[in-house]
Amino acid sequence: MSKKNELLKMEEERWNEMLSLLDRVPDWEKPGVADEWSAKDLLGHVAAWHACTMDRLEQFRMKGEMPKAPPDIDAFNAVTCEQNKDLSLHDVKVIAGASRHRFREELAMLKDEDAEKLERVIFGNAQGHYEEHIPQIEAYLAKENA
Repeated sequence: MSKKNELLKMEEERWNEMLSLLDRVPDWEKPGVADEWSAKDLLGHVAAWHACTMDRLEQFRMKGEMPKAPPDIDAFNAVTCEQNKDLSLHDVKVIAGASRHRFREELAMLKDEDAEKLERVIFGNAQGHYEEHIPQIEAYLAKENA
């Protein structure tokens, strides 16, 4: 299996794992799922990173150079959370689905050798990112169900 296909497969598995956990959260607007974020905030956060990474992959594919990630991750997260706060849950879910779809499209368009070269960036903004938040969701659900 090529590195690109391996990354796509792993992303799909972790995404489904994270979504199945989020689907068990009874109140998507209640803070505390991931630190002070609600499930809605968390999904919006992941969507923002999909969009950012998709833009970077597209630029790499078109120009051959990978743009830098946002220099201040906390500031990026705060801005995206603020931008999403007045959106409905439905809208956040639609945006998350669309940004993930575009992220996967950009990944699929990469040459295999480029996917290998960019593995760390791709992993860190997809399955690695989900794996960072999965334990937070699990802990929240355990606390809610205790």
